[in-house]
Amino acid sequence: MSKIVIIGLGSGGFAASLAIRRTDPEAVITIIEKRPYEMFSPCGMPFAIEGIVGLDKLRFSLPEDKKISKMLAHEALAINPVEKNVAVKNRKTGENISVPYDSLILAPGAEPFIPPVKGAKEALDKGVFVLHDIESARKIIEYCGKARRAVVVGAGPIGLEIAVALRIKGLDVTVVEMLSYALPRALDRDMARMVEDSLGLRGIKLLMNKSVSNINGAPVESVSVGDEMIVADMVVLASGVRANLEMAKNAGIEIGKWGIRTNSQMETNIKGIYAVGDCIETVSLINHRPTMMQLSSAAFRQGMVAGTNAAGGYDIYEGALGTFVSQIGSLEVGATGFNEFFAESAGYKIISGKARGKNKPEYYPGSKDITVKIIADAKTGRVLGGQVVGEEGAGSRINVLSLAIKSGIDVYSLSHTEMAYCPMVAENYDVLNKAADFAVRKLEKGR
Repeated sequence: MSKIVIIGLGSGGFAASLAIRRTDPEAVITIIEKRPYEMFSPCGMPFAIEGIVGLDKLRFSLPEDKKISKMLAHEALAINPVEKNVAVKNRKTGENISVPYDSLILAPGAEPFIPPVKGAKEALDKGVFVLHDIESARKIIEYCGKARRAVVVGAGPIGLEIAVALRIKGLDVTVVEMLSYALPRALDRDMARMVEDSLGLRGIKLLMNKSVSNINGAPVESVSVGDEMIVADMVVLASGVRANLEMAKNAGIEIGKWGIRTNSQMETNIKGIYAVGDCIETVSLINHRPTMMQLSSAAFRQGMVAGTNAAGGYDIYEGALGTFVSQIGSLEVGATGFNEFFAESAGYKIISGKARGKNKPEYYPGSKDITVKIIADAKTGRVLGGQVVGEEGAGSRINVLSLAIKSGIDVYSLSHTEMAYCPMVAENYDVLNKAADFAVRKLEKGR
């Protein structure tokens, strides 16, 4: 019987276990996880802070399986690729254990990045928080009940979701972002402006092109942003994450510019060792250049591929688009592929089509505004990216655009895509078709 060890029980490790069992029902699986509990939903934590769901609802377990050994509260310390074993420490007893493997899947994920802000580390859990697990979410929930003013550092999806949650809890909220607009990795400035306007209407203050230089006091009393002093008694750092690479490096596993290098089968340079999730470097599905895509959906698909191959099957991971959707206040915000900045940085000359409309006929009760933007190659019309912002329907349309990019279709084909219509569900001339039509006009005008 094949012995397969998985280090890390996030989306990637979970998917790998499912794929292993599907591929080889007799495989013996050992999962090493340093948490004392099994799985949780990181993406649900901002909504637990808001109060929509309870923290307990975010925890769940793997299906029962007699051939799966779950070593919870155990930390993988080192990999020996020659002897094919993993050195593991029991975090409760301090005991050291050696776990043998035939195949190994690395899914250690990433750790939250604490920016080099004076006073940040000193004030951790004394008004400064980083959201990364159930325990940290619980601390934020408890602390925000007695706080009045909060600063959120970072205007990515998690930062903005937390900002909305804290505002709903009654706090005065300021978001500080070092780049020039919100969601800069996903959206263009014109699309981000709608999100920023919506946050402003909620009373959330946005400081763009700014950096926090000091966090003053422990407990927190204020935050220095340039020459400005912001009175605050709570700070949430949402500055992204950094891949856990040390153990892989020490084992001789090749590291690229962004993370652990893998091939299309998710195998590293060492035969029999695979890697998935937030710790790996993958490729863009658009131009096949190295990139890092720290999204749960990408990790899950990578885990399925790695698990299948580790168990003796065959599957490939073609690359990532960065498809995501977020609920930020009243808005659904979705994006896939390149925005204008990344498309131009990759060497493409681009055109775009942007349309605003309703998600349902205007006469139908409950119709909402929705805006779709499509980025395309100015030479071929091939779809390179898409962005959708609206109160309803962003997720479904961004999925269509993701499939369009993966399929390599152009804006002409997208313009003629037959979309389902019913007044209760959608408009007859869908805003996605309309945006594609506008892109087609620009394309034809440039020829």
